[in-house]
Amino acid sequence: MPNPSINTRSLILLWAFAESGIGGILHGLKLPFTGIFVGGIAVICIALLGYYEENNKNSILKALAIVLMVKLTVSPHSPWQAYVAVIFQGYLGHLIFRHNQHFSAKTIVFSVICLLESAIQKILISLLIYGIDFFHAIDTSAKSIGKTFGYSGDGSVVVLIFFIYVLLYLMVGIIIGLWIPSIPKQVFELAQNMPEMNVGKDGQKIFYKKQGKSVFIGFIVLAIVLLAIHIFVPSMKLTELLFIFLRAIIVSLGLIFIAGPIFLHLIRRFSKGLTIEKKLLNEILDEIPSFTDKAYRVLNWVNGEYRGWTKIKNMVLGLLVIGQTEKEPMMHE
Repeated sequence: MPNPSINTRSLILLWAFAESGIGGILHGLKLPFTGIFVGGIAVICIALLGYYEENNKNSILKALAIVLMVKLTVSPHSPWQAYVAVIFQGYLGHLIFRHNQHFSAKTIVFSVICLLESAIQKILISLLIYGIDFFHAIDTSAKSIGKTFGYSGDGSVVVLIFFIYVLLYLMVGIIIGLWIPSIPKQVFELAQNMPEMNVGKDGQKIFYKKQGKSVFIGFIVLAIVLLAIHIFVPSMKLTELLFIFLRAIIVSLGLIFIAGPIFLHLIRRFSKGLTIEKKLLNEILDEIPSFTDKAYRVLNWVNGEYRGWTKIKNMVLGLLVIGQTEKEPMMHE
């Protein structure tokens, strides 16, 4: 169970930062699965919010409202799917962390469910955009390439990749769930050794993903993949490949320009229905730029001091350290 306390305001700040301005940090850490890192931080913040705000039953929902409003304000170009994950995590945390009994077990259950939801959501979106025919074509191409090397397996490459992908998220979910109860103590210990991350004049701008550019690059990659399929599987008609390409374009544009705006409109209406502490919301919005600057300083320090898993671990702990405020310092219970 957590011993030293982390003030809940810093947890909301970090959760909001993770959902709106952490892209540059992920680039600096060179992480291949950004969803794991963002989702992992959200899981940590929600679980600890539930622990420290046990007597405030709606604390997670209030924090969720603030995080949604910050995300809409700071990172308006985020895809609508990201909001689905945020709302799912927030409401699940609200249901699970109503009291602190069996907290350690709950963190594992909560973390695993949230990470699996993220993985499955990405797979479902991929199936929606590209269709079954595209993945069937990949399997056919893989088998054709395998035969040239003397391998004649009948398994599905796509199913295997999806299975490994889900398994990876499952394993990370278990690791984070096991880690959460010890985080407050580790944050307290790191705070004793970490240098001060004062805000300078060279603050980094908040990073957000330019969705249009990434989609365009995705279409180019898809075209190259389809061309490779046509080379390795000549029996596939060009019309079939062209249909797959056009389907991906139409569905993607529909999700971005039709489903996206509608969903964001519903999110705004949904957020207004939640209880939002406007003073805290404004404070969080005001602090995001300076927090971003400090986060880059933590990144530089972590890259110089740690390697491998410890780099990721201490980056998360460092973000929690800089989130502490003078009004509510870290203390022993």
